[in-house]
Amino acid sequence: MKKVSLWSILMLVVLTLPLLAACGGDGDDDPGLTVTPSSISMHYEDTQQLSAQGATSYKSNDEFVAKVDQAGLVTGGHVGTTQIIASNGKKTGICEVTITPEYDLYDTPILDWGVSASTISSKETHKLESSTDDYLIFNYQKGNTACAMSYAFENGKLKSVIAILNYSSYVSAGYYLLERYQPIGEDEGIFFFLDALTKDKAKTAVAFSTATISGSKVTSIIYMPATSTSSSMRSVQSNNLPTGIISDIIKDKDF
Repeated sequence: MKKVSLWSILMLVVLTLPLLAACGGDGDDDPGLTVTPSSISMHYEDTQQLSAQGATSYKSNDEFVAKVDQAGLVTGGHVGTTQIIASNGKKTGICEVTITPEYDLYDTPILDWGVSASTISSKETHKLESSTDDYLIFNYQKGNTACAMSYAFENGKLKSVIAILNYSSYVSAGYYLLERYQPIGEDEGIFFFLDALTKDKAKTAVAFSTATISGSKVTSIIYMPATSTSSSMRSVQSNNLPTGIISDIIKDKDF
């Protein structure tokens, strides 16, 4: 039997390598589409054009945060982050989108519906101004904007959160909410918002208006579970404000 030399084996391997590379799976190391820019930071209602050579479609992973049309034009939605996916049917590319706020009046309260007062107290980092069996009120002042944040409880469970701000903050508060929530309507001066594009996906509803407490006109923002109806939100607006407690705080704040 004829012996095969080590040299012959080495030569066979060398000659075979290019063939193996050519037969390797196409797209195993495929980088996909290149989206330009690859990341963007925008404000509410800003627009930014994306480009990706060969892309035939664009899609947003979260249209509440940002939307995109089929030409790659991104429109800023609400504060948060999402991804825009460019595709040509076979390959995809990603652009990271961040929507940042222009209005930062106060920190977002803790909106864990149904939790106890002790749970809120353990999570809160703001100064506690007052407390009763039914309310916890914290000082949420930020810069020159005075804000009292009242957590209201029913049967020991969180049912609503009420932010009271200076009346002079009313216009800025409207923009603050638009940057973070989806407007859904207005009824007798009360504007309603959701934390999603549709009610079936929403967890929190917001009612925005003015109120008068102990003769002082203030800006009122009420957070409630999204299952609440407009009429029940109006009831909180008109009847459930802890006016006695908040009026004492107003005397000491720049409302």
